[in-house]
Amino acid sequence: MRKLYTAFKGLHNTSFQLVSKINGDILFLTNSFQGLEKEILSLSTGCDTIYMFGIDKNLKNSIRLETCASYNGEFVNTFFDIPSLEKMIKDKGIAYTVSDKPTAYLCNAAYYHMLKKNRNTVFIHIPSIGGMDGLFMNQLLRLFR
Repeated sequence: MRKLYTAFKGLHNTSFQLVSKINGDILFLTNSFQGLEKEILSLSTGCDTIYMFGIDKNLKNSIRLETCASYNGEFVNTFFDIPSLEKMIKDKGIAYTVSDKPTAYLCNAAYYHMLKKNRNTVFIHIPSIGGMDGLFMNQLLRLFR
């Protein structure tokens, strides 16, 4: 099964730091609405599963799984097997929540456009640098490698 991992560009962005250490197909998204839409629309759909990562500065050593995105009043839900991912997360001892309320910024826009291409996509918010320690980053790496 072919997997794609996405994150936002920026050396100090923890999503970039995480995904740059994962082996596999990787896409680093531009930090602009028009840029990321163009990048996602031009992406070939050859991957079975897509893991998208972005940061939430309010998270502390925990992650949040997003189940849907919205754009211009249209809601799109993921077909990703969230319960299986939850089991993997629990097995690694990682704190997490699941949200069915779309965020309102770049992460949501990226997720929306990706879900329109491939519904077997999940968006995972992770903490910023100040919200995680080295141990937590290593837990995430073990989970997604």
